[in-house]
Amino acid sequence: MMAETKLILVEGLPGSGKTTTAEFIASWLERRGVATAVFLEGNLDHPADFESVACLDAQEYTDLNAQFPAEAGFLASQVVCEGDDYFFRYRYLQQTYPQLSPALLAALARYEIYELPAEKYRRLVRRRWQRFASLAAAGDVTYIFECCFLQNPLTMFLGRHDEPVSAAQAFILELAAAVQALQPRWFYLHPGDVRTTLTQAAQSRPQEWLDFVIAYHTQQGHGKAQGWQGFEGLVRFYEMRQAIELALLPQLPFPGLLVNHTDWATDQARITSFMTRTFSL
Repeated sequence: MMAETKLILVEGLPGSGKTTTAEFIASWLERRGVATAVFLEGNLDHPADFESVACLDAQEYTDLNAQFPAEAGFLASQVVCEGDDYFFRYRYLQQTYPQLSPALLAALARYEIYELPAEKYRRLVRRRWQRFASLAAAGDVTYIFECCFLQNPLTMFLGRHDEPVSAAQAFILELAAAVQALQPRWFYLHPGDVRTTLTQAAQSRPQEWLDFVIAYHTQQGHGKAQGWQGFEGLVRFYEMRQAIELALLPQLPFPGLLVNHTDWATDQARITSFMTRTFSL
């Protein structure tokens, strides 16, 4: 593969086939001798995005130690300090140290980065992607990311905060500029009708998933401002999000493939054809 190509972005709505596609691309590259690292949605070790990470400022960290004095030593051993930002991987801590106080974990979760004010989120995530780009440029691994490039910023800016669409678009283009030296490629899974896609996704996932995404997208941010409710409100939100994503793709400063879903064999052939044309192996 071209040495410069070190990042592949796989995007699309829930149930569109992102995970299957990311894993297929990784397998295709590995069979051709390319070292890959796949990071799916929810990966706690994501190198460019934040997953279940809390960020406190100096005063909040001081207050946390005062609230949990018995755990102060443990907190000091786990914190990652960058200037006035104090980071805790709270879900990782929960999994690694099951004896931890639920109250402490709940206190950390209140500072979840995806619950912070939009401006602080913007600053932290921009810096994270910039650092990742520097790290990846110095290595020989091709990273494959699922959903964190378009989905997560749009979910935060619109779903959580009802920021202007232009602000979300501008931020994503900032991220694109930050990683452009990695010669990225994008794949966007477009399975067709949003309602049908979400219905199928809901049928294959736990009811708790559907309850959560409906509440997240209709009880705060843009969905609440529009008065969208229930499953119908969720459909409206995702129709809006997909339209924004499709409009953004041509603006990205690197090439990609829009996969209009027919069947997996046909999709696979299209993806393979694109990879063969785009990558020199």
